[in-house]
Amino acid sequence: MARAPQPPAWLKLLAEPQVSRTMGRLVRLRPPRRVLQAVIRAFAQTYGVDLTESERDISDFATFQEFFTRRLRPGLRPVEDAQDVMPAPCDGVVSAFGPLGRGTLIQAKGVEYSLDALLGGSEDADPYRGGSYAVIYLAPHNYHRVHSPWLGDIVRWRYVPGALFPVNRLGLQHVHGLFARNERIVAHCQTEFGPAALVMVGATCVGHMRTCFTNLCANEGKPGSGLQQIDHPIAQQRGDEFGVFEMGSTVVLVFARADLHVIGRLPVTVRMGAPMLAIGPAAPHSEGEA
Repeated sequence: MARAPQPPAWLKLLAEPQVSRTMGRLVRLRPPRRVLQAVIRAFAQTYGVDLTESERDISDFATFQEFFTRRLRPGLRPVEDAQDVMPAPCDGVVSAFGPLGRGTLIQAKGVEYSLDALLGGSEDADPYRGGSYAVIYLAPHNYHRVHSPWLGDIVRWRYVPGALFPVNRLGLQHVHGLFARNERIVAHCQTEFGPAALVMVGATCVGHMRTCFTNLCANEGKPGSGLQQIDHPIAQQRGDEFGVFEMGSTVVLVFARADLHVIGRLPVTVRMGAPMLAIGPAAPHSEGEA
């Protein structure tokens, strides 16, 4: 088997967890309010952030991180409730969707990575072989909280330390198996759609990820957790908060069932709670990669 190409040295340097930890310290600084407001407005103008959606006015934020992990005004993201439709867990772009027939996922044209590597172990991946997957990319302008796309229980989880390569086109082009190399937190769930896993994948400047089911915060130099069984499964309704990214990143959904299809033609822009996947035969041109 041919050896996978290695990313360039400058990209490896950028992916060092310490780089993102340094950025994390910067965004948690408490500058003068006027300075912070100017920074927020400049960021919003550069990336197209809709400030009117924020639950709080920008004058209420004490740090840039508070702004970036902002909550939305109530009622802005109604959650789809049709039984045969799965809502999006976050704002972003569905960049890939497809079958897990060979236990692999598509990263980009001609580039695959294994489900075992993504989830952190072969036994972790066994329930989903023959199923399907979806990848959602969160850009800097997106709302960065992740919500449950199903009614179900969180039953197991795993923290997998790793690099923090960028997850944009730059990273996808240069880093083979990107999502299986970056820092990630995996939650295994028993859901209304059958067994499913939600994977939060970190990226450059996204060292910190937090979830509702553990006090662990990613990219703090801690070792991998191993597969952790939850003694009392955590019940979630559609739309319940699952976790939060502290900069833009990626969510990967993995399913045991293979009869799902993405609504629309890839790449598809979605908002948390809006219809994203449906049960039934796939519509023409709805699967594949961006």
